[in-house]
Amino acid sequence: MAAGETTSVELVEASLRRIAQTRDLNAFLTVCTDRALEEARAVDATPPERRGVLAGIPLGVKDLHETAGVRTTYGSLRYAENVPIQDCSVVERLRGAGAVVVGKTNTPAFGLISETKNRLAPPCANPHDPTRTSGGSSGGSAVAVAVGAVPLATGSDAAGSINVPASFCGVVGFKPSLGLVANVPPSTSLLPFISSGPLTRTVEDAALCLDVLAGYDPRDPMSRVGAPASFVGALACPFPPGLRVAATTDLGQFTVDSEVAAATMGVAERLAGFGCRVDEAFPRLIDPMDLYVGLYVPDARQDGFDASAVWQELYPESLAELRDRPLASAEEYAALMNRWWVLRSTMREFFTRYDVMVLPTTATPAFPHGIMPSVIGGRDVDPVWTTWMPFTPIFNMTGQPCANVPAGVSADGLPLGVLVVGAVGADDLVLRVARELVGA
Repeated sequence: MAAGETTSVELVEASLRRIAQTRDLNAFLTVCTDRALEEARAVDATPPERRGVLAGIPLGVKDLHETAGVRTTYGSLRYAENVPIQDCSVVERLRGAGAVVVGKTNTPAFGLISETKNRLAPPCANPHDPTRTSGGSSGGSAVAVAVGAVPLATGSDAAGSINVPASFCGVVGFKPSLGLVANVPPSTSLLPFISSGPLTRTVEDAALCLDVLAGYDPRDPMSRVGAPASFVGALACPFPPGLRVAATTDLGQFTVDSEVAAATMGVAERLAGFGCRVDEAFPRLIDPMDLYVGLYVPDARQDGFDASAVWQELYPESLAELRDRPLASAEEYAALMNRWWVLRSTMREFFTRYDVMVLPTTATPAFPHGIMPSVIGGRDVDPVWTTWMPFTPIFNMTGQPCANVPAGVSADGLPLGVLVVGAVGADDLVLRVARELVGA
């Protein structure tokens, strides 16, 4: 686009063709054919010097992100005809930079489960094996990027919803530090956990997207004050010598597939080859998944997810947590809040000794639709989300930036992902490490 070698109309038409070619994967809930082409023609009619950095680029928007004039269902039958009058802040910034929304990507109802399935459409299928899940809740965005329907799609993340589907589909996902990207309107649930970020095929594209998305917004109580430096500019800096890297396959307590573990240590070895000081090390954490679920369930309940109309849409795995889990007393919830603060301080102290940590994004590759693994690494486990994706929710609780790095494929040809994590505010460093790994 910048060189004048193509037009926005050509890009959008190619995007729409690819969406049609891959419709059986169910990556999109809504496709904006006429509107996208109209916006593309407007971009092409704009003088180059007045265009934004994403001018004319086809964009997929997760259907939890509100879009003015375009249906936003939140993956729910209750909102099947909902058309907002205003863009959310994430879409507002991307469209302000010239991106063209070609469609709304598939997501589970209200993003409440770890697979992308809902009552509106068939499950979102993994492009590497359509019998398997794409993960969630940004599964539609991950698939859309993986198949080349769009170069960029939005994701939101309260427990791994960006990086888990990125891992399962073999693309780059980036969950920024809490508050780096403002969320407006702010959710009334999971407020301290939610971040929005990009899913892309390259780290460079993720950095460019973050340059557009990052920035303070007073309407979001979690938004961070202070203008961030350029993330694209950070990628141009030399790789930092002597980087201190902690590597772990299991955080000392989780069960992991052997191929996932091997991929993680392979990434650690590559970093050692780049001159990093790599230790097999991890912080000592006390049952972080029990802590996450204990905080998440009452928070979701207070936001109205216990309403009878919502129960009718949810799947058994969600109902087992939200409806059937015993109510916590005030004293029990206060104790969980204290454990949360301890977790955050433990992780902050750990990252004074290490610059980044690498560990599995998920404990397994993608599994068949609706059949969560009951055996991982040769060991029997409960077939619930907390056993196959136990790593990512930790970094929602601590607010740390993390990126999924594609790290090869399993014997079945399924993508394997490794998570690169940095200290709060070290988003640029995480991107630099991820780029070195993806580009090496």
